[in-house]
Amino acid sequence: MPASLAAYRPPRHVRWWRALKAALGGSREPPYLEALDAIDAAVVLFDAQDRLVLCNRNFRALYPGLSHMLVPGRSFEQLVREAAVLGMIPVAQGDLEGFVAQRLRQHRELGAPILRQMSDGRWRRITEQRLADGSLLAFSIDVSDLVEKERALDAARAQAQQERERLEDAIEALPDGFALYDADDRLVVCNQRYREIYERSAPAMRAGARFEDLLRYGLARGQYPGAEGRESAWLEERLYRHRHADQPLLQELPGNRWMRIEERPTRLGGVAGVRVDVTDLVQREQQLEQLNARLAESRAQLHAVIGTAQSAILTLDEQGVVLSANPATATIFGWPEAELVGRDIGVLVPGEPGAEARAGRAAPQDIRARHRDGHSIAVQLSLSRLDSAGGARFVAMFTDLSDREAYAQALRDANTQLAHLSETDALTGIANRRRFDRALHDEWQRSGRHGQPLALLLVDVDHFKRFNDSRGHPMGDECLRAIAQLLRNCVRRAGDLVARYGGEEFALLLPHTDRAEAMALALACIEAVEDAALPHPDSPLAPHVTLSVGVASAVGAGAPSPAPLLDAADSAMYAAKRAGRRRAVMAE
Repeated sequence: MPASLAAYRPPRHVRWWRALKAALGGSREPPYLEALDAIDAAVVLFDAQDRLVLCNRNFRALYPGLSHMLVPGRSFEQLVREAAVLGMIPVAQGDLEGFVAQRLRQHRELGAPILRQMSDGRWRRITEQRLADGSLLAFSIDVSDLVEKERALDAARAQAQQERERLEDAIEALPDGFALYDADDRLVVCNQRYREIYERSAPAMRAGARFEDLLRYGLARGQYPGAEGRESAWLEERLYRHRHADQPLLQELPGNRWMRIEERPTRLGGVAGVRVDVTDLVQREQQLEQLNARLAESRAQLHAVIGTAQSAILTLDEQGVVLSANPATATIFGWPEAELVGRDIGVLVPGEPGAEARAGRAAPQDIRARHRDGHSIAVQLSLSRLDSAGGARFVAMFTDLSDREAYAQALRDANTQLAHLSETDALTGIANRRRFDRALHDEWQRSGRHGQPLALLLVDVDHFKRFNDSRGHPMGDECLRAIAQLLRNCVRRAGDLVARYGGEEFALLLPHTDRAEAMALALACIEAVEDAALPHPDSPLAPHVTLSVGVASAVGAGAPSPAPLLDAADSAMYAAKRAGRRRAVMAE
């Protein structure tokens, strides 16, 4: 027996137990030792001088090469050093003394539990506790499964963080504003460009912020000029468009900046949106509108100037055949328009005026013209050439030199002809948006004065983008022309107007038409297009082109402008699309 062990005097309770076993002649362990051996944890007890008192079976199994040292009286330091030397503590490899010093410090100061990997690769958690008499009780349990799970969780977290960083990098690299909202309409992520676009709302843009709260925050700070004076209605409309995102939205921001908003639902019920700056395009359109307004004003002024003229105005084709003539022609020449149209200009100007008209070289000149009854008339002839998509046209103006005042009237009539050309859609040949807007305003005012209903049908060609994508834009143009003709054939009254509203949308303006009549006409339009069976192989609704129609009817006495009627028809059209398309919906 080693001298150190021989000099060791066991504690009182150990000496008492040994004496009791000797007295009884028995060899059975105390009950508490049996209980310790049954515990699924390594348990060891040191006295106040850090000398081993006892350890259970699990502890001895944990350090099988240390069994010769696991006897009462061994110091804690001796056991630690021996275990490290025997390679039972991998962390001690390469720095034995440093490890022993650190372990002794931990043993004395008794901080948090120690996590340690054993020589078999498994992990143990060691907990040490000082008892009231100064002794120290230590136990350790196997936590290998927990460590592995924690490592797997850490790896998953690291991978998720890496993927999120990659996603954020990609989002930040976008030239446009991007934002993602979850199924509860709370902000998940947005890029810096999005914050720059909505700079007044940026302080509130935190993960988890509700979309509605961000809108309210921006409204309170003047973020949306278009909402001024109608904040509640604007908020309701914006939330609806956000939650039913199916069409791009044009949004005005301070400083006459404009954003095109494209929002789409995600598979998880959220909304992903992109904001594209279209300020340059909108400002160019605004400039065009201003130019058109000035042009209209100039035409109005010109119309007023020539309103007193009594000149004869005729339009001719390239062969000099009369296409139209104003009423003054009958006054000057005795030829009503109905009888003059289709005749050569030579019936009015003897000689070879037809050749001059065809060449377009006739400068203003005083000539002798011929009245229908044969007598000669002194007139001044002015000829102007107009180049259009339909070919060259000529405007011939005859001024009776005996009555110069007729000149202004002739110019007015000529301007009316030109105005008509400027209000016709070049693709379909029906009224364009400019003519529709003017007619809508006039009919709305007339409806208010006379108390008669005014109906409006907004017609959308279902899935027309798919049509263009599958059949090509030339076929798309042919389709729009065919639909325009079908819609024009559906109206019967002279006061009804069929116009191209924009893109694949058409508008039918129906004076003196109530709700029932308007709905009947809408269904007739749908049926006419269905009967035409214009092929649309990529439509999810039918093998042919179909329509969605919004119908509204009102009397123009409740509002100064027709905006409510237009909004009602527009909302009804979107309701028809939401309901599955290929139908007509009456506005409430």
